[in-house]
Amino acid sequence: MCTAYTEFVMKKESGQDHATDSLKQKIVQAASHLFTSGGYDALSMRRVAQEAGCSQMAMYRHFENKEALVQHICADLYTKFATRINGEIAAEPDATRKLRRFIAAVLQFAEQYPDHYSLIFLVRHADPEVVATREQLGQQFLEGIAGIVREALPPGTPLTQVRTTLRRMMEVLHGTTALWLAHPTAYKLTRQRAVEDVEAIWSLLLNQ
Repeated sequence: MCTAYTEFVMKKESGQDHATDSLKQKIVQAASHLFTSGGYDALSMRRVAQEAGCSQMAMYRHFENKEALVQHICADLYTKFATRINGEIAAEPDATRKLRRFIAAVLQFAEQYPDHYSLIFLVRHADPEVVATREQLGQQFLEGIAGIVREALPPGTPLTQVRTTLRRMMEVLHGTTALWLAHPTAYKLTRQRAVEDVEAIWSLLLNQ
């Protein structure tokens, strides 16, 4: 009897967990759709609840506010982006090709998901947990890029110089991307022009 009851409870709890995970996934998918199609301003907890087919109260069990939901979406997308680009970079034969692929991928990501890009790379949040999560994701990804930069620099280049060069390269990449997204006409920037500008300056930084 006890064993049968335990199995019944375990199955019930397992079913509840599955339902909870399923609802959370629906909420994330609905929010991602609204965010991607309409941007940050188009996203509200009420609209997400309607899209996901649940109550706002049910949403708040998973995400305490809109900001937490958006950060979850951005972190998830960034993780998928990092996984995909790591695979693409690994397939390239040398450091120069790897870095070019990286530049193109970041600009493509920014063009496809401008609001996600801005929130991930350009906006500084007051919530220390959000900042810590983003810093951890960014640090893990940059470690791989640092290895490619080390490969592209002359043998024996000190680690401090590798990191300084990487920082300057990322400043150029994100600065150019931000100008392209915000003021493409004023700076006469297209995606191809932005790629060419970044590649040219990265080449100078690597050959100083």
